[in-house]
Amino acid sequence: MSHQIIAVIGSLNTDLVTRTTRFPKPGETVISKSFSTGCGGKGANQAVACARLSRHKGVPSNISVRMVGAVGDDLFGKTMVASLKENDIDTSCIQTMHESSGTAVVIVEEGTGENQILITPGANQSLRPEMFRELPAPLPSLIVLQLEIPAETVVQIISYAKSQRVPVLLNPAPALALPKHIFCHLDHLIMNKGEAEVLAQTYGLKTSLCYEEFHQLNVRNVVVTMGSGGASFSADYGDWKGLTPSKEVEKVVDTTGAGDTFVGAYAVNIVKGLNVRDAVTLANRPASKAVEKEGAQDSIPWQDEVDFGPLAYKLSS
Repeated sequence: MSHQIIAVIGSLNTDLVTRTTRFPKPGETVISKSFSTGCGGKGANQAVACARLSRHKGVPSNISVRMVGAVGDDLFGKTMVASLKENDIDTSCIQTMHESSGTAVVIVEEGTGENQILITPGANQSLRPEMFRELPAPLPSLIVLQLEIPAETVVQIISYAKSQRVPVLLNPAPALALPKHIFCHLDHLIMNKGEAEVLAQTYGLKTSLCYEEFHQLNVRNVVVTMGSGGASFSADYGDWKGLTPSKEVEKVVDTTGAGDTFVGAYAVNIVKGLNVRDAVTLANRPASKAVEKEGAQDSIPWQDEVDFGPLAYKLSS
């Protein structure tokens, strides 16, 4: 396989994580079990997932990962950039702004591993459409986007990518309304079940026919992740559909980074030339492993730490 570049354009946040036995009710104070900080943001998480799942730890890869985003001129910003560099990610397109870095307050319920997240965008909001009238050369093989940066900026990036014939993967998280016409420029739309329901309601779609209606908007491949229920897909405008199960895990510790791990793994599999079914099947494995460990980025495994099952040989190409 020739050298490939995945450009992840999105948010970088510092996660302020509190672990508790249960979520507090409105107006209630609960004493937590622990507190920690870590690197996060859906953009950065997905970049780390792309980097780690494209190689064995410490081994070079023919897939390069470029992070495009913004941090503040503070300690959080410096720490996040340094962490990405440690994961062999190109950080030359991360800008430092004269404001605070993005932060995410994360509450994790220990018994279930479920989480609640409150985000302060900070420097992530400084990414404006006019900054993306073009992208630095060489152009990437795939652009990966989320919605933790301004929506109008995401629209501009998608439009530019289309003009340059660069494939785009959109993970609409959080689920926000985008101009309907922008979906015709998407090659891959990956969302969880909750996000699919929000978008279906936003655009007046029938949830049960979500795949078909997104295909009617000219999205080529649609994937819906369902946690322990696996992931379903509809590929090539609906010509090929299926459901792939998730790998059973012994104990769910933290679900924070599972979705981003799936997106990163899927992106790597696509640039390797795998079909959508195999890309989804193989992305389920590291996503399942990610829930067994604490932290958004700390939980993301390297390729050689994952049991990919009978399709593992496809990743050696």
